[in-house]
Amino acid sequence: MPIYTRAKIKEEVTALATGSFTTTDFDIIVNRAVRQVLSDVDLRSAKRKSALSPNLFDEIYHYVCPSDMKGNKIIDIQPQINRSKSDSWELVTAEEFDRRKKEGGEDNLVAFSDNDMVRKLLVSRSINDNESSIATFDAVGDWTAFGDGTNLTKDSDNYVKGNASLNWDINDDGGTTAGVYNDSLSVFDITSYMTTGSVFVWVYISSTDDITNFILRIGSNSSNYYYMTETTNNEGTAFTSGWNLLRFDFVDKVETGTVDADACTYIALYMTKDATKVSETDYRFDNLILKKGDHYYVVYYSKYGWVSADGTYLENATDDTDLLVVDTDEYDLIITKTLELMEKHLKNFNEAKNHKTDYDEKIKQYEFKNPSEALVLTQTYHDLQL
Repeated sequence: MPIYTRAKIKEEVTALATGSFTTTDFDIIVNRAVRQVLSDVDLRSAKRKSALSPNLFDEIYHYVCPSDMKGNKIIDIQPQINRSKSDSWELVTAEEFDRRKKEGGEDNLVAFSDNDMVRKLLVSRSINDNESSIATFDAVGDWTAFGDGTNLTKDSDNYVKGNASLNWDINDDGGTTAGVYNDSLSVFDITSYMTTGSVFVWVYISSTDDITNFILRIGSNSSNYYYMTETTNNEGTAFTSGWNLLRFDFVDKVETGTVDADACTYIALYMTKDATKVSETDYRFDNLILKKGDHYYVVYYSKYGWVSADGTYLENATDDTDLLVVDTDEYDLIITKTLELMEKHLKNFNEAKNHKTDYDEKIKQYEFKNPSEALVLTQTYHDLQL
């Protein structure tokens, strides 16, 4: 349990520094010192464990990365139960992950994607997903336009799964919804997905302008259904032009009427839009499936070295009651680095140099006794298929 407050550090640094400093200067310098120590070494007290969000799914590769993940310092992805001795992970680059990921590729891969300043955790593992296909969208069949949807056609040129997608346009009626529905699907059962399951579907968006959200209705008929709303794609980021994987979680469902969960035949999938979004073409849906997934934990080193009095982890302390998330031997690293930076600030360069030498030695000793548990990044330069 953390015991060292920012006030305690200030007391010690005041006693040991060879000059006086302001409270404002100290607050800035101690935060910088903590960030630098966490950058220099993987502290055992910085290990965190959080649930993989939402679950781990077969053939779903993008997941929310913990916001306090330090660089690529992932330690493990742990199943809640039934782990074998040979269960291990390989950390690779995002490019290599994309080439080797499962379907028909390699398993137990993990990587990080940092496109557009949004960090994502990439995971590939085959699991028993309890998957059930509701609609392949390989043909128009009984699908009908919903709202301002129009001109439904089979698209054999642009699709994700199977051999086609369902292509549709937006008419010029000026309504606020557009999509498709089907009230005569083969009977499917959603009972086992109601608590922790999700519905995945690929959506091709021609233009993201004036789209508020996508809504999925699933149920017995057009009067008795659950509906779920999504404002982002599966990665938790904004819709983009092109293919987007959407995930509708049953935990967020709202019921209209009374749904017969084990005898569903109705799906409506559509966007909520501005009335001015009209006369657009080539939107598509593909591969609507049910998945349950498995519960996994992500174990990693955190870049947040503080915790507030109410238990909130922080990257930077903002109050003297904030606590350092360190053990006793790690606390001394923080004090030494803070003194080094403070003496530099006070222009006492010889003292700063002495503290740096002391700090470097302490880091070596700490790493010898506490080697990092983070996965090592590997990269395959030649993949020889014999």
